[in-house]
Amino acid sequence: MSRRLLIATMLAGALCAAAPAQAAPVSSHAMVHTCCTPPAMKESILAEARASGAEFVRVDVELNDIFEDAGSRERPDWRALDELIRLARRHDVKLLGVLLGMPTWLSDCPELGERAPLCAARDPAEFGRLAGEVAAHAGAEVGHWQILNEPDARWAFRGSPEDYARMLSAAHRAIGERAPGATVVMGGVERPRERGWIRRVMATGDAARSFDVAAIHLRLRLRGVLADLPAQLTAWRELLAGHGFDGPLWVTEHGYPADPAFQWDPAFRGGEAEQAAFLGESVPMLAQAGADQVFLTLRDNLWGEYLSEGIVHIGESGIRRKPAFAVAQDISGAWDAAGLLDAATGWWL
Repeated sequence: MSRRLLIATMLAGALCAAAPAQAAPVSSHAMVHTCCTPPAMKESILAEARASGAEFVRVDVELNDIFEDAGSRERPDWRALDELIRLARRHDVKLLGVLLGMPTWLSDCPELGERAPLCAARDPAEFGRLAGEVAAHAGAEVGHWQILNEPDARWAFRGSPEDYARMLSAAHRAIGERAPGATVVMGGVERPRERGWIRRVMATGDAARSFDVAAIHLRLRLRGVLADLPAQLTAWRELLAGHGFDGPLWVTEHGYPADPAFQWDPAFRGGEAEQAAFLGESVPMLAQAGADQVFLTLRDNLWGEYLSEGIVHIGESGIRRKPAFAVAQDISGAWDAAGLLDAATGWWL
């Protein structure tokens, strides 16, 4: 792996004069909560994302923190968002803001208490207005906005596909009016192999024309292998094309665990070294299959497979970069040098 990366980078440098440069497709799924992640952790995350070569850092922007904790929808609390924008500027990274967290007064299930932010908006137009206000406040500092996270998953969104379609359309219109240069990204779909949800979304109103970038999440599941991933991406692109969408497609969550207990592909089992080897193969393959951005899980977090999926471990004892971190850096460096893929091998020219 290291020898091939070295050769690839040397060749990319040799071709630099002849080939136009283009940005690497590497970004960070960082698990940053604007409202609640401690400031020191935010600092470390953005610094590590920048060092990994990421173009974008994906961060949660909670509407219920901005428009509810301030005591009134007319007096937004911008402090947490502004702090994150300042950090991103200091570390020279772009933010992909994920708009989520329904304010209780707008949720169609306020009786659920702490789960109310997961519900649909009782007034989609008002949800759109809030989305537009956030985008206008951030301005050029945040040029990309994703509407919800995994809206096809019940744990993340308790509304119907039609509810999501109406919210997406309203947000797209309002962001376009309040922040004309901003890009709207569809919520990253957790289960792209299941087609019923997206078909219902696309059949509702003008939802098929209400996003600029499509997004899915791609990970291996039990008994899955590396070759499954580009095939899923291609199938998803074809499905969207059938509904009239031919714009960019981003993989806004992608990773492979370092824990052998969750390394499903038999060809990539053996801990952190095989995590690195897997990502060194999967990112170029996904890019070749049509992914314009691949957001790698930046840090270990949560539980199960996600507890080892990060390319860096950020904890109380400090920061430890795994071998996969160097792979992300190498991919970014090689792509920035030449921006070419070898069609036969899926590796850099």
